[in-house]
Amino acid sequence: MQLTYPQYLWWLLVLIPLFLWYRFSLVDRPLKWMRMSIALRALAVLLLVLALCRPAYRKDSDALHVVFLLDVSQSVDLEAAQSSLAQVQAALQALPSGDTSSFFLLANGVRPTTVEAAGKTLERWQQGIADDEFRSASRLAEGVLATRLAFPAGRARRLVLLSDGLQTHGDLTAALNTLRQENVEVRWFPLHGVTAPEAAVVALEPNTPQAFSGEMVRMKVSLAANQAIKGRVRLLHQGVAMMEKPVNLVSDPTAPSNTVTFDIDMRSPGASVWTAELLPEQDHFPLNNQATAVVQVRGKSRVLAIHQTPKELRPISRALAEQEIEMEVRGKNGLPDSLEGMLEFEAIILADLAATDIPTRQMELLKRYVQNFGGGLAMFGSENSFGLGGYYKTPVEDVLPLVSRFEKEKEKPSLAMALVIDKSGSMDGAPIAMCRQAAKAAVELLGAQDQICVVGFDSNPQIICEMRRASDKEGINSAVDTLQASGGTDVYVGMVAGKELLDNTTAKIKHMIVLTDGQTPDQDFPGLTQTLRDNGVTVSTVAMGDGASKDLLIKIAEIGAGRFYEASDPSNVPQIFTRETMQATKSAIKEDLYGSVITGDHPMLAGYAQADLPSVLGYVMTEPKPATQVLIAAETGDPLLAVGRFGLGQGLCWTADLSEKWGGEWLAWDGCGKFWAQVLRAIIRKNDAEGLEVRSRLQGETMQLDITRHDPNGTPVANIKWDGQAIDENGKAQTFHITPTGLGRYQASIALAGRESLTLRLQDTDSDKLKILHYHRPSPPEYRLTTAVPAALTALPAFTAPTLRDQLQPVPSRQPLDNACYLCSLICALGSVVFRRV
Repeated sequence: MQLTYPQYLWWLLVLIPLFLWYRFSLVDRPLKWMRMSIALRALAVLLLVLALCRPAYRKDSDALHVVFLLDVSQSVDLEAAQSSLAQVQAALQALPSGDTSSFFLLANGVRPTTVEAAGKTLERWQQGIADDEFRSASRLAEGVLATRLAFPAGRARRLVLLSDGLQTHGDLTAALNTLRQENVEVRWFPLHGVTAPEAAVVALEPNTPQAFSGEMVRMKVSLAANQAIKGRVRLLHQGVAMMEKPVNLVSDPTAPSNTVTFDIDMRSPGASVWTAELLPEQDHFPLNNQATAVVQVRGKSRVLAIHQTPKELRPISRALAEQEIEMEVRGKNGLPDSLEGMLEFEAIILADLAATDIPTRQMELLKRYVQNFGGGLAMFGSENSFGLGGYYKTPVEDVLPLVSRFEKEKEKPSLAMALVIDKSGSMDGAPIAMCRQAAKAAVELLGAQDQICVVGFDSNPQIICEMRRASDKEGINSAVDTLQASGGTDVYVGMVAGKELLDNTTAKIKHMIVLTDGQTPDQDFPGLTQTLRDNGVTVSTVAMGDGASKDLLIKIAEIGAGRFYEASDPSNVPQIFTRETMQATKSAIKEDLYGSVITGDHPMLAGYAQADLPSVLGYVMTEPKPATQVLIAAETGDPLLAVGRFGLGQGLCWTADLSEKWGGEWLAWDGCGKFWAQVLRAIIRKNDAEGLEVRSRLQGETMQLDITRHDPNGTPVANIKWDGQAIDENGKAQTFHITPTGLGRYQASIALAGRESLTLRLQDTDSDKLKILHYHRPSPPEYRLTTAVPAALTALPAFTAPTLRDQLQPVPSRQPLDNACYLCSLICALGSVVFRRV
């Protein structure tokens, strides 16, 4: 017999006062009855104390508990899973009444259920209402370990795994060994995988991770299919199909027809991103039809220039090509939307691109491109650059050495501006906050003699700020802070209120900005706008979000000789207002013939210190930041060429341009190409990774980096101060630690969970060595067709309903005795009373 709580035996001490009571009792009863009564009373106490100790004895039991684990991941055919339920039902019916069972669904986790409920779930999924998130993985190892908690004590344990055996996470062999040590017998019922035609790209592998410009690189595309399928494979670069080949796929993964090679002439220096895409005639999962690889190409320096009219940069592009610099010119939508795309270039030039055409996320990526990865960012002058382009207080302006603030010239005519802002209830939150910020930014850019008013409107107009001089910035900003969202939307009444305020001013230039995010009642907007225009007022409009009256706002801007803006993101509104403010005054532009004067010393001007540089025909007025090097200035003293370091990279500003508009004199100069090639080479990214070797490997949702560092003589370098950073596809940065593992050897781990792509930067800050790596998540393992079934699973006994209880080993079970002790204690207590009283 075993006692669960032996500490309760101390209660037996109560027998001592019981016997003392008997010794000195004055009860007049026959001695034998008294002795019998006290014996029964002592026995009752003894049994009661034993009951409190929870006594039990061990007995062999053949009672069984079975856990059924049904794999319902995407790789399993749902019809096969449905038919397997009949086997489970037959096994349950054959179990004796004393046996018990549990049933779970297994995929990206486990879900307890019943056989009947599982059948209904599978029927619903087969009808197209599938839980794709739950079915997106096969966590077999985690599943079998989690469900072992369902086994009760004192019963034989058997777990039946109904699965195709294709695992995506964990170590199933180790999990099965754990179950074996815990006396859990596992049986396997194999399910066949997807029977619908399915094809996949397994991998895209270049024959070398690095190549020189002009080198031929062989790209190997490994494919797989579950049956004979025809299709096409194409190789994409920057979203453009470069090559395409037909394929005849078969189910044998080792067949030569399942491998396609492309020989590519590498012509794009930098991180060249390539994607293999499979276009099968029949397919079940489109998710696994792509794979990506990156080849680092060395060669000519590569620069990206963005211009509203790309042909304007053809002359300078040709001049730089003669100097071995490849300038790729793109239109306003050509800025890469990923850090990886930006890193294909050593420098990026914003030649004529407004801030309103760049999402805030891309601006942040540009800033990281310079600050963390050593890229060069240049801005040329235009009506879409600096403050005119809306770059005031943006991440791009943070990088540049010149800022958009300036003192307005006294001879410029004064400006009166009316900001007519929608304050309806739909503007609550971030939109109205951004409008307040935008209004303040506009005030900051106005001259002291300029005037501004702010009108808020819902169903009625509200004068937030009367027309007053912009020099009263504190008073205007305080008034702007009172702008709150509530009510409906009526643009017309807001414009009328703004018109009345503009009519009462004598400013030479009058401008109105109208912003709304909703629909407005029909009114005579053309007539009102024409009246404003006849009174010398220009009108620009801003549509915030998809619900705004875009057609109406476009028409108002056309009649009002202004500009229309579409702000899908509220954070773009400040850039729109600052751009409009400077566009309205034109006070940031000087157009005339201005001489170029060298005012600073920098390696990029080597050989030109005494040169007679060409004049410019115009430029944008700016001011230098502290620590900025102004290298060339106009004869007026305003900066023309300035450079400044920002993080690991550099920012450069040329406030004129290199097109015929303002830079015709420069383009006609014989030394134009050589000079600007020297300037750009001074800011382009310099990836010096000599002596720095990195190898990456994947371990589940973690990337392991093995780093080797040695000096030019091959000697290992120890005690390095490292700086490691990973930036994902959303621009979110994560710092990772690099730790030494040996002499000149280091290691780092980066979490990959939830990230589709990563750009990794490893910098040896002691020697200024920089290595950039790229990671692209392959198609999820659940959708691959080449995963092998673990040998530990195939070695398990097979599950069949009739043999579920075969070779069952009896299990020692604990049989409790506490209830019997309580009952006997009660009987003894009653017997004691009988002998004492009767």
